[in-house]
Amino acid sequence: MAAVEHHFLLDTGTWVAVRRRRVIERFAVWGILAAVALVAVAALWGGTALVGSLTSAKGGPAEVAAEIVVPAPPVEKTPVIVWNGLGADGVAAEAARQLMIKHYPIAAVSDAPDHSYMKTYVMYQTSDPAGKSAAGALIKSLDLQGAVAQPLDGVRKDQLGGARLLLIVADPLSH
Repeated sequence: MAAVEHHFLLDTGTWVAVRRRRVIERFAVWGILAAVALVAVAALWGGTALVGSLTSAKGGPAEVAAEIVVPAPPVEKTPVIVWNGLGADGVAAEAARQLMIKHYPIAAVSDAPDHSYMKTYVMYQTSDPAGKSAAGALIKSLDLQGAVAQPLDGVRKDQLGGARLLLIVADPLSH
């Protein structure tokens, strides 16, 4: 800035407004950085640090919206796709056979795109309100030790062919 402009800004009081705006801009940038850092920390700790620190005026836990649990539908209305995530011959076919004995409709049986699964997964659609309950019921019905129920991850809905659940078998079934 030229010396003439500098004196002009000082004389008119505009200089004070310019400095005030710059200070406000700096605080805004630091505020945004702090918010991003807070979100990152919450994501790393699963949000438990933030939820745990929220308390009501009486010192008890803050009111948190309760998750609505929808009961599992009848097994006859729970079509399943079975994928072989282990790579051993007949694993998916045996799981499908045991599901049919328990009256689950089988939509398809095939190999998983990858045979490196370390756990058995029962995946459900997040848009299905009873999906999580249905996945839990299937795990309990087949007594799948160590199986994990989780929302569909990396699987497109068109790969399900109308099935409600996707069973990726990574452990031979014991029955």
